[in-house]
Amino acid sequence: MLDMIEKTAISGLKKLEEIMAVMEATSEEIREKLPKVYSKELIEILFRLPYTKRQFLIEASMGSPKTVGNYLIALENEGFLKATRVGKEKLYLNQRLMDVLENKQKE
Repeated sequence: MLDMIEKTAISGLKKLEEIMAVMEATSEEIREKLPKVYSKELIEILFRLPYTKRQFLIEASMGSPKTVGNYLIALENEGFLKATRVGKEKLYLNQRLMDVLENKQKE
């Protein structure tokens, strides 16, 4: 039983390290490609869940609805997010984070 707990802990730490590496790489890419959009708070929001939506950015005081909408569109256009409609709402998927969570990260 202790072996199982150790394996689970090691696996969890490995996944956390992978997420941190992807978060750092994404942060650098956004800073280079979209310097007007980049902020530490934005990166944290993008990696809080595998998806984000306009309301998350508005609630974090990142700007007006139009401004945060423009941020999300710019991130989608550069390939950082992928928009999908769920009912009346538009969600923006962070595919890089999804790949890590689903063990699909490129070696």
